[in-house]
Amino acid sequence: MTTDQDGIERLRAENAALREELGKLRELMARREERTRRILQSAREGFHEVGLDGKILDCNPFFASIVGYDRSELLTMNIGELDKRPPDELAAAIADIKAKGAARFVARHVRKDGVPVDVEVSTHLVTLEDEQFFSSFSHPITEQLRRERALRESEQKFRAIFDETSMFISLLTPEGHLLECNRTMADFTGALPRGGEGEPLWEAPFWGDTGESAEHVRACVQRAGSGASSSCEVELHGPGGRVATLDLKMKPILDTAGKTVLVIAEGYDVTELRRAEAERASLQERMIDAQEATIRELSTPLIPLDEGILVMPLVGRLDRVRIGQLLERLLQGVVAQRAATVILDVTGVPVVDAEIADALIRAAQAVKLLGAEVILTGVGPEVAQTMVSIGTDFREIITLSSLQSGLHHALGRSRRGGRSGSARRRDRR
Repeated sequence: MTTDQDGIERLRAENAALREELGKLRELMARREERTRRILQSAREGFHEVGLDGKILDCNPFFASIVGYDRSELLTMNIGELDKRPPDELAAAIADIKAKGAARFVARHVRKDGVPVDVEVSTHLVTLEDEQFFSSFSHPITEQLRRERALRESEQKFRAIFDETSMFISLLTPEGHLLECNRTMADFTGALPRGGEGEPLWEAPFWGDTGESAEHVRACVQRAGSGASSSCEVELHGPGGRVATLDLKMKPILDTAGKTVLVIAEGYDVTELRRAEAERASLQERMIDAQEATIRELSTPLIPLDEGILVMPLVGRLDRVRIGQLLERLLQGVVAQRAATVILDVTGVPVVDAEIADALIRAAQAVKLLGAEVILTGVGPEVAQTMVSIGTDFREIITLSSLQSGLHHALGRSRRGGRSGSARRRDRR
């Protein structure tokens, strides 16, 4: 009897302990449930439960704020009232999630005020005893999608500008390896426009065979890689013998620490400009030559006065260049005009030194070899004294005091039809 009583007491004690343990477990579960509820209630992530038939079973305040409904309103609604996809499409999506057990997708919900809102949904199938439902978390991504669209549009604009510009553009690593080039450069050189880290830009085959352009490019890249802008003018070669002259500018892209992270190479096609500059320089050179020829003609005029008579008035200082021009023009004129007499008038020459006097003698001798004679007029006292002092031999030249005297002499000789017997005498009028 005592033994049975002891067993009963022991069982009662064990039951009491079990009830106490069960109470603690229930309290723990209640705390955990409350913790989970509070987490879901305060989360900045939408949470909602949906039955297999699409009925909304529960949701947190943030989900209600996303769609603009009260929680009490949502618990009377079907998910199809928020997701406006066709019913058959929505039913197929629910069946697919059920089959897979979980899914992540982007959906468009319609708020109570009719404004669409894009959400990213992560959902999974929950089986609880004989009940199944979908537990879903969602957050709005309308602004994110807007930024992504803006970014894509910006990238498309950049890409259009990058590819359609007439400049030759390439992107390089700080070490000069080719990352990408625009369509203009790719079409001209045959290079691949995109894809990975390529060879150093200066080792590309489109800089010609001399290596000069490649060396300029290498130096420019190294300066840009060190953080300094640089430029050079190079020749770019393409298939079919095409050649373009580029004004190539290298610009470093720096990070916040001032380190070069990218180099942009911009090539401006200056082929036509350089060709135009060369043509302009050639034209200017021809113009200068023409002007110099005109000046020579004006400085050493050769005037035909009568049949067989030419006059060349000399003005200003004579030097070796002018004397050479004088002799050339004089001999050409004698031959062209078939002249018999040439009058050299030095009235306007202030100084005649030994070199000039000798040049005049040589001119007279050259004219004589062509069958004509030279009359020197306008020799002033100072010039005459200089010529006498340096011992100039004027036996080959008729010297007269003035151009008028020279003309009378030449015309008189022309009328007589022969050479004057006084060819070497000095006119003393």
